[in-house]
Amino acid sequence: MYRGITMLTQFSKLSLDTDGRYATDTELQFIEDYLESVDVRISTYEKIKANEEAILQEVDAKMHELNKDNCLYKMDEHGQDICRRDRKQAIKYTSAAMVINDLDRLRDGLLIWLQTIVRAVGYERFVRTHYPIIQEVIKQYLTPEEAKFILPAFQLDCTILGA
Repeated sequence: MYRGITMLTQFSKLSLDTDGRYATDTELQFIEDYLESVDVRISTYEKIKANEEAILQEVDAKMHELNKDNCLYKMDEHGQDICRRDRKQAIKYTSAAMVINDLDRLRDGLLIWLQTIVRAVGYERFVRTHYPIIQEVIKQYLTPEEAKFILPAFQLDCTILGA
């Protein structure tokens, strides 16, 4: 009944739907599903946090290699520093959204705002190349089970920012 809706939205909807009555087992299922995945979500988050610097360095190196001769983008050192900062923040926000299973908040809060900036500077092509590399690198630090929780969040980043 509540599948595909974020965790916080699910709780709000459950509260409204069950006003004055007890929730059914079906209505409570999303809580059980989340609780079954919370250990893996936390493990994923902690691994990304612990390896953040290595992940960022590896992504930066791969992007630099792909951009030989400035074929993807032209960016001065200041612009590259801004991209590194933004990449670090995106990884943090994306990981946090995955932990609480709230990709709607990620989309509505951060990604729509960043999309405006990406479009303004014309870096959609850069983003479409960049986020698959982030996904590729992060997978190296995670088990397949952990990766299945975080990769859809990064795919959302890529889809919105690269549009």
